[in-house]
Amino acid sequence: MTFSVHTLGCKVNQYESNAVSGIFIENGASIVSDNEKADVYIINTCAVTEESVRKSRQMIRRAKRKNPDSIVAVCGCASQTEPDFAKLLPEADIVLGNKDKTKIYEYVMQFLQTHERIINIPEMDKEKCFEKMNSERIGTTRAALKVQDGCNNFCSYCIIPFARGRIRSRDLDESVAEAESLVAGGCSEIVLAGIHLDNYGKDLGNCDLCDLLERLGKIDGLERVRLGSFEPVFITEKNVERMKGVKNLCHHFHLSLQSGCEKTLKAMNRHYTPDEFAAAVALLRKTFPDCAVTTDIITGFPGETEEDFLESMDFAVKMKFEKVHVFPYSERRGTRASQMDGKLPKDVKEERCRRMINACRGSEEDFYKRLVGKEISVLFETEKDGVYTGHSPEYAEISAPCGFDIRNLIYTVKVTQALGDKAVGEVISDKL
Repeated sequence: MTFSVHTLGCKVNQYESNAVSGIFIENGASIVSDNEKADVYIINTCAVTEESVRKSRQMIRRAKRKNPDSIVAVCGCASQTEPDFAKLLPEADIVLGNKDKTKIYEYVMQFLQTHERIINIPEMDKEKCFEKMNSERIGTTRAALKVQDGCNNFCSYCIIPFARGRIRSRDLDESVAEAESLVAGGCSEIVLAGIHLDNYGKDLGNCDLCDLLERLGKIDGLERVRLGSFEPVFITEKNVERMKGVKNLCHHFHLSLQSGCEKTLKAMNRHYTPDEFAAAVALLRKTFPDCAVTTDIITGFPGETEEDFLESMDFAVKMKFEKVHVFPYSERRGTRASQMDGKLPKDVKEERCRRMINACRGSEEDFYKRLVGKEISVLFETEKDGVYTGHSPEYAEISAPCGFDIRNLIYTVKVTQALGDKAVGEVISDKL
């Protein structure tokens, strides 16, 4: 049986959304775009904030309106954490939690036979094994390889441990085998994906993230290995020395800060101080002088005073991050932070967000200015009007004109100009 499928989900879940689409492709389905009607809509929901849950509901209703005869299958974190999510959404024909999203094709087949609504949301803590899901290429340039899921940290603002369960890792040999398969299929760069990536292997007992990196570093044809977000506590002398030996490791490190104020970090239940974070960044920059360090920061956390915010902003400016993603605090029911006193008005949270962005913009622009005159390896991804755009190993966005198609290829670019948060240059050779 053939049918068309459209998969929706927020950027946080993009890897899994791509992988779910892949399951249907393997079974003969065709994937359609936003402006086409689909026979089956897959909504991979997000529960990071209340706004995420609202948008997930919106996607479900919109899908059914687009094609009332379609099958709407819902999975993901909002399904897992919201007890009434299914009951309040009659548009959803199939509702699954996180555990069974890999079986979603089977559930669609079951619904086609019975036309009876399916709701199956087992508790995540009872699921100890890693949910195997084939990796998917992101566009045509790189692939995400999911090797870890779950979290044991229980940060006071975060619902993820309840939605994803405790940490669990993919088998080391299995992870490497899939990476080899992706490279054989033409992939040049692999991005390691996970909820708490630096915890990889802790539940397996016989390996860690550095073991995985070292194995990936030996795969012929794999030009780049890129780390997803990880915690500053992972940056030790021993780990950094091992990372230094991985020749295809991208020197782009995304360490989640969340706040530069020690008092706020304690309230968030983050397990480091600003001084410890700064030491981790210093060690990375000492070991990898060309590296880019990026981060996330939350403004307006419950109880954050103006003085606390200024302490956080001053710390962020001193760190000179190459990129800072700033978010105003968004309350999430079911977390400890949602019960805290000292909640701030929306306009205060957003105003602090704008101030933080403006304060950190200078270091990002300086990062691109430092690239001018350098010859940089770029993996090109997109093309518009003969101009190709891609990213360096440090995840700098660089564009260059070229007379032939260089998408999914690595070329050396001499950077000629910095344009705020991007750069332009000229292609001078293939590879560096």
